[in-house]
Amino acid sequence: MASCSLLMISVPANTTGFIMDDTGIELTHTVSSIRAFTMAKYEVQYSDWATVKAWATGNGYTFANPGLKGDNGARTDQHPVTAVSWRDSIIWCNAASQKDGLTPVYYSDAGFSVVQKTSSGTGSIIGAAGSGTIDFPFVNWSANGYRLPTEAEWEYAARYINGSAFTPGNYASGASADTTVFAATDLVAWFGNVVNGTTGNAVTTNPVDTKAPNALGLYHMSGNVYEWVWDWNGSYTTTTPYTDADTIGPATNTLRIRRGGSWNDAAPVVRSASRINAISPFQAFPSIGFRPVRRP
Repeated sequence: MASCSLLMISVPANTTGFIMDDTGIELTHTVSSIRAFTMAKYEVQYSDWATVKAWATGNGYTFANPGLKGDNGARTDQHPVTAVSWRDSIIWCNAASQKDGLTPVYYSDAGFSVVQKTSSGTGSIIGAAGSGTIDFPFVNWSANGYRLPTEAEWEYAARYINGSAFTPGNYASGASADTTVFAATDLVAWFGNVVNGTTGNAVTTNPVDTKAPNALGLYHMSGNVYEWVWDWNGSYTTTTPYTDADTIGPATNTLRIRRGGSWNDAAPVVRSASRINAISPFQAFPSIGFRPVRRP
């Protein structure tokens, strides 16, 4: 069975507690532990999106959005796919899993027998917690298929250095100084607009491997495109669910989190702890893509 070309990077487990948003801009809190996982080395590039989508549409899957080749649809296959919704992203993950002979993660039933295969462009939240709809799927967290990272997994991977040291939350992922230092941010992130009187380095998306990677070898965790994560939006607290082991965030809301900032954002937005501008799971913009994870 032919596989998609995702290259996955191992992210070690954390057993001593990971401090999220150490800047305190949101609210500093400690996730008690995070299991090991693997994360895509790059944001999903258009060629991978298209390959899996072509297979998927011949195998009972449907997508609400076709996806764009980069920010305007006219970039190269190596640019990240954009203009895909949260719904499209989880459906693609299921399709990529089945295509690669892995166990899908998202289902319509609690018994994990009916795989979610249909996205929706409906401009409202569908269903409620525990209903098994596209917005509230049943999730087999132990399955070995592709899925969206949790917000905690995403930030942990973005800031990881060696397991005991982490990049500060006000730095871009992999940077050596905070986002007010243009030269440091420029090495690792594509971003736009102006910071401290200096013009950003991007006016479009760029190929997925064109800046330096972080300590784990992950490219463009900051900038280029926002990346969808699993979690519903909610204000951080120093209690459950945000402090739980392998936290998956709130059970319900109307907005899903996206992380990392984009080519169209000023440098402070691409800091690795930033979580501004959550949006609805049916929305899709040319500044948003995604990056899957899976169990080792």
